[in-house]
Amino acid sequence: MKKTLFACWYLTLFTLMTIISGLICLLVSLFSKGLSRRITGQVWARIVLDPAFVKVEVVRGQELLPSPNQGGYIIFANHRSLLDIPTVAQATKRNVSWVAKQDLGRIPIFGWTLKRVHMLIDRQGGAEAAKRMISQASARLSAGEILAIFPEGTRNKTEAPLLPFKKGAFIMAKHSQVPLVPLAIYNSGKLWPSGSLTPEPGTIKVAIGEPLRAHKDQSLNLLRDRAQKSLEELYLSLEKDWA
Repeated sequence: MKKTLFACWYLTLFTLMTIISGLICLLVSLFSKGLSRRITGQVWARIVLDPAFVKVEVVRGQELLPSPNQGGYIIFANHRSLLDIPTVAQATKRNVSWVAKQDLGRIPIFGWTLKRVHMLIDRQGGAEAAKRMISQASARLSAGEILAIFPEGTRNKTEAPLLPFKKGAFIMAKHSQVPLVPLAIYNSGKLWPSGSLTPEPGTIKVAIGEPLRAHKDQSLNLLRDRAQKSLEELYLSLEKDWA
């Protein structure tokens, strides 16, 4: 009975506040996309995490995040739960611009906000879509924006630490010559697994790794493999310490 009541309360609050914050973001984005990203990041993260009594703890690497005046960069993280997006926002305390699938832009209000404030990519669009992605990412990164992406492409429901990485984030980094910052998330999948209506109370652990540098003459596959190894090592270190 308690679980049912909690689910009703949490989902109602979550839905209402997501709609309200989405509408506010759409309005604010008319004059400040930076402020809109703060709302979709810091404020919305609290809406998701606090009512569920979920805490985010950065156990190491906070000092490795480039400072805001150092220009744009890409954060790449593992993905096991709906909690991962607010976790990245809370762990970094940055106004990140999310790189998400084009399909999400069709969701009323939530999708409109993504389309207006963040960056949507078309994975099925072929060469022309890839060119648009690179052009848009380069412009944003050159303007000092921070892009966040889940390079696995979908939630990992397996026992493996990570799914194979897609190439999108690394094409962006290689073309724009910006740092790639690995961010490992541990325990989010246990607190809100796929198929569960609501999250469980608990703590999500985060580790941030040394930024990787992308060079134009470096193999794309090599860069992707380096990044995957870096994030996997971070994730396994969290698993070892906190399992």
